[in-house]
Amino acid sequence: MSTALLMAADAGFTIQGPLVVASWEMFGMTWNLTESVIVQWIVIVLLAVLFIVLGSGLKVVPTTRRQALAELLVTFVIDMVDGSMGEKYKSYRPYVGMLIIYVVVCNLIGLLGLRSPTADVSVTATLAIITFVMTQYNRAKTGGVKGYFKAFVDPMPFMLPSNIIGEISNPVSMALRLFGNMVAGMVIGGLIYFALGSFMPPVVIPAIASLYFDIFSGVIQAYIFTMLTMSYISNAECE
Repeated sequence: MSTALLMAADAGFTIQGPLVVASWEMFGMTWNLTESVIVQWIVIVLLAVLFIVLGSGLKVVPTTRRQALAELLVTFVIDMVDGSMGEKYKSYRPYVGMLIIYVVVCNLIGLLGLRSPTADVSVTATLAIITFVMTQYNRAKTGGVKGYFKAFVDPMPFMLPSNIIGEISNPVSMALRLFGNMVAGMVIGGLIYFALGSFMPPVVIPAIASLYFDIFSGVIQAYIFTMLTMSYISNAECE
């Protein structure tokens, strides 16, 4: 990502953070309403409408493509959770399903001309912190208080600092990985448009670049983030 940012600076354009739409003072602090927040509201509304449409009028035997699509999505999530975490973690199916769909849509919303929320590190950090909290919760739930703290000194007490650093580094790496890939896609797409825009129609270059950087990479990054979430939660189980 650093190479792409340096190339962008040399090319004469910069990558800015999300636009601050409004700000106000409260409790002695400045609160900002950013573009990322507004776009996430749009994503939430779109997903809510989608799920209401897909979940209405369901029958025991599918008779419409809408219900077939809904069952396909549910089956995909069930297979993904059971295959990665085991059937005993089936209570996590709703969260995992919502997570991967939400991140995919946030990654692909740029195709509509909006800024992807996942190109904002505060958004990816929030998702990573949720994973971190769920990981710690699962460790405490399966091992109790004694098992929870024992895991930090396993296999030897001198491993305590290393284990703590390892726990903290997991959400940090998750947040920066997703954020970095989304920003890098924005930078590289801009570089391609800047370098080749004068040789081809201006619509062709962004369309071709979006096939990978917006669609393929966006879906893959959402899948990786979700798989890491499932892996960290299930591996935190205390025996």
